[in-house]
Amino acid sequence: MIFTIAQDIASQGGRVFYTGGYVRDCLLEGKVARGKDIDLEVFGLSEDQLISVLSTYGQPIIVGKSFPVIKISHHPEWDFTLPETPEISYQEACARRDFTINAMMMDVLTGEILDFFGGQKDLKNKLIRHTTEQVFTDDPLRAYRAVQLAARFNFSIDVLTLELMKNSDLDDIKPERILEELRKLLLLTPQPSVGLSYMQETGMLERRHPMLFQLVGCEQSHLNHPEGDVWQHTLQVVDICAGLKKHSRAPEVLMFAALLHDLGKPATTCIRNGKITTYGHDREGEKLARIFLNQLNASKSLTAGVCKLVREHMHPILLYKTREQVSDKAIRKLVNRVNVRELLLLAEADFKGRGKERDFAPVQEWLMDRISRLELDLEQGIAPYVQGRDLIALGLKPGVEFRKILDQCFEMQLEGKSRQEILEWVDESLLQDT
Repeated sequence: MIFTIAQDIASQGGRVFYTGGYVRDCLLEGKVARGKDIDLEVFGLSEDQLISVLSTYGQPIIVGKSFPVIKISHHPEWDFTLPETPEISYQEACARRDFTINAMMMDVLTGEILDFFGGQKDLKNKLIRHTTEQVFTDDPLRAYRAVQLAARFNFSIDVLTLELMKNSDLDDIKPERILEELRKLLLLTPQPSVGLSYMQETGMLERRHPMLFQLVGCEQSHLNHPEGDVWQHTLQVVDICAGLKKHSRAPEVLMFAALLHDLGKPATTCIRNGKITTYGHDREGEKLARIFLNQLNASKSLTAGVCKLVREHMHPILLYKTREQVSDKAIRKLVNRVNVRELLLLAEADFKGRGKERDFAPVQEWLMDRISRLELDLEQGIAPYVQGRDLIALGLKPGVEFRKILDQCFEMQLEGKSRQEILEWVDESLLQDT
């Protein structure tokens, strides 16, 4: 249908180009990219003329004020835009884009590619390079986009582009825009460490993410962490998690937890009896992860999910190390606190992110077996046997003690007591006292 629309636009004296990432991906994949958002720029028509043409194919919807985008109701993945001014040249239009590999245009009707900045050559050389020196001044967020693209395609960033990034002003970028680029870095790239390393090299960590920067140079026990400091460990963990996230039902939560799981180590690292220890870094990390995500205006659900995994990330290993003494109650409490399926993915990445081969299978098999034998649900937690209505049915009146009684009932459930045993305890211990 886009081809037909382009023909109609041409009949009115206009010309339509595929632009941006769509052209880049077509050239990378050697074919027309399917199932992706499509950016189209229309030259030679006014806004009213373009809307008139598009109305034949659906209800035109105008989005945005500064740079209006016209969508069609039945095809929201198509974005039609017009040049800022009617007299702008094709080259000037391309110069507004961030990087050379995103600055090419492809004629919808002829397939002709306009490439004024060497984008095809940079694709071949696997290089991220700016179009003009104003790129990061016009929008400093492009520094995040550069590292995200480098990680996504395993490209290098041009030396001069890196220098511009080092001098870019990141202070006024809206937090939610940064969150979105970090989300892409963590979710769309096979090796997020590539982008994160560029963030360290360009000073982006130090300037905008000091909590992550403090991981750089934070020493660890060489026996347990031969890979190096906490930052190097974190880079390995996010890369391993990137490979595991296909098994996750909440990959965004998992990947941010991987990035932030050891935020508490700088504050808790000390030397005891000649050994480096980080006691309590999980609890401290939970606090800092919440601050980190709140500063980026992350959703409450994302923040809650990440903080829970950060707080619990060591428990599978700790339980396994003392498996002969671990009670059924401890297993039930873990299942009730956190989604164990997601926790095991993070724990596996944390266990393996040490610069050497390590087998996590025994840990996972042991914990899964214990959970299975107790007939617990890995993801849903534990529903209380006894609820408020049960206490009322037994003759208790709602009041300040209700919560304490329910908590005690749940503790008994975690210890393995049946519903009937718990209700009998309520009847014998509480009702007889009233």
